[in-house]
Amino acid sequence: MKIRKAYKFRLKTKPQQEQLFRQQAGCCRFVWNRALALQKNLLDAEEKVLRYVETAKLLTGWKREEGTKFLAQAQSQTLQQTLKFLDQALIEAFNKKNPKRFPRFKKKGRDTDSFRYPQGFKLDGSRIFLPKIGWVNFHKSREIEGTPRNVTVSRRGKHWHVSIQTEIK
Repeated sequence: MKIRKAYKFRLKTKPQQEQLFRQQAGCCRFVWNRALALQKNLLDAEEKVLRYVETAKLLTGWKREEGTKFLAQAQSQTLQQTLKFLDQALIEAFNKKNPKRFPRFKKKGRDTDSFRYPQGFKLDGSRIFLPKIGWVNFHKSREIEGTPRNVTVSRRGKHWHVSIQTEIK
C-alpha cells in the first residue's frame, strides 16, 4: 500500500526569487481567469465546456498572442497544472450527486498565490531546485521521508512556503 505524505517548509527567499514567484503565480492566475471566462462564455451560449486537453491546446496559442507573450516566460507545467485544477473544479461543480460551487475568478492580492510543479524539481538537503527559478533554500525542520512526487509553492502573508508531497511504499 502506498502512503502519500506532505511536508511544508518556509522558504528563505531573496527579493529576485520573490519577484519570480509573484510572476509565476500571476501567470497561473491569468490562465485560470482566461480559461474560466472562456468556459462561462460557452455555458452562456449553451455549449459544452472544454475539457483539459482542449484548453491545454489553447494555452500554446495564448503564449504566441501579442498581448500574452509573457506566458511563454512562465514554467509551462505549472500553467498546465492550473488548467487541470480548473477542469477538476468544473467536474465537481456539475456533479449531480455531490455538487460543489462553481469556480470563481481569482483576484490579485486576495487569494493566496500558489502554483504546483508536478515534476522537474530537485531536492538537495535544505534547498530545492524549481524550474525557471533556480535553487531556493528552506527551513528544514524535519527529514523528508519517501519519494517526492510534486511540489507546491504558496504565499501566506509575506512569506513563501513549499509543500513537498511524497509517496512512501
